[in-house]
Amino acid sequence: MIRWLSTLALVVVPLGCSSGSNSLTGSVSQVYDLSFNSVTIIAEGPNVSIKYVGSNGAYPAVLIVDTANISDVAGHAIDLTQLDSGQPRGVLDNVGAVTTEFPIEIGSVTFDQTPAVGKTLSGSFAATLSNPSGYTLDGTFSATVSAP
Repeated sequence: MIRWLSTLALVVVPLGCSSGSNSLTGSVSQVYDLSFNSVTIIAEGPNVSIKYVGSNGAYPAVLIVDTANISDVAGHAIDLTQLDSGQPRGVLDNVGAVTTEFPIEIGSVTFDQTPAVGKTLSGSFAATLSNPSGYTLDGTFSATVSAP
């Protein structure tokens, strides 16, 4: 069993990309390039955008989280599929030559603290996508929050 898990780890690690404490992995890497150079986090009102910045202005993943009407976002898993005012709390996109939306079937994000401009925000997310069906996209992030 241990040998099988070690082999699986060797197969899974190359599927994504990481940069320091920032990573982007998942089976969706079979369909989309997840390579990135840095992470940018932008807070605008209740919305927090986590952008994995690739080369040539492409974003292999952009996660936008609506934190409105959540009393304490620090350290708690936020259900990305929960509806707030009829819209899901989380939206995932792949922004390249064409923007592709990744509808989330199951997913959550956790922030280490309440997002605030000028503060370093760290966290992670995990999502199972409904299109492409059954693929996963997971990430970790840490960057200073900026305003738009």
